[in-house]
Amino acid sequence: MTNDTSKTNTSKTNTSTNAERRPQWLELIVALVAAVLIYGAGIALLGIFPAPTPALEGVAGLFFSGAAPMLVFTIVVLVGMRDLAAFGVRRVEPRWLLIAVLLAAACFAVILTFDTVVQHLFPGVDDSQDTLRAAASGGVLALIGTIFFGAVLTPLGEELVFRGILTRFFERWGSWAAIVLSALIFAVFHGINLVLPSALLVGLVNGWLMVRTKSVWPGVVVHIVYNSAFLILYSFS
Repeated sequence: MTNDTSKTNTSKTNTSTNAERRPQWLELIVALVAAVLIYGAGIALLGIFPAPTPALEGVAGLFFSGAAPMLVFTIVVLVGMRDLAAFGVRRVEPRWLLIAVLLAAACFAVILTFDTVVQHLFPGVDDSQDTLRAAASGGVLALIGTIFFGAVLTPLGEELVFRGILTRFFERWGSWAAIVLSALIFAVFHGINLVLPSALLVGLVNGWLMVRTKSVWPGVVVHIVYNSAFLILYSFS
């Protein structure tokens, strides 16, 4: 009887500890305020100082899309003074990284098919990727910048914010609520355009990986592989 009581108390303590380690309302509010200020300032600066060529415009946009969420995440961590493990910055079994690569390939195949069908049915539809295509096909230096900023920095920054902060925060209302809510916000963040379905799919997959593994790294791998595949495709377009 004493042992059962002890186990029950230990279980409650672990559950309470896990809940406390999740990002709290303070981190969410700080993330929202920081995002509004940083993205607002970045968009204003890009408008005031436009890039001289479409390729440089694409590279600058990709740099901003990666640097902005990284800065948001850094501010949240500094303000919250919480262990990085609370945001999913923790080790994960290697098999999950392999699973992530396979899931990224599946997402790429699904979205490539979807985009091809849409472009066939609705020729000339705006997919909001012209600047990325210009950057990816703008020469060797532009391609290197595109790959680094678009396929490394951006995935890392976005996963830390959307999965590390948002998915982990929403887990207080259940796993599926966390997956769906963070994926919807991630999709809308990318705009109401042809990119939305792909962002929603990747968001759902990465949200599931976050909930399943409690680590942000599988989602980062999915994001890196997926973005790399499309940027390489764009470079040959």
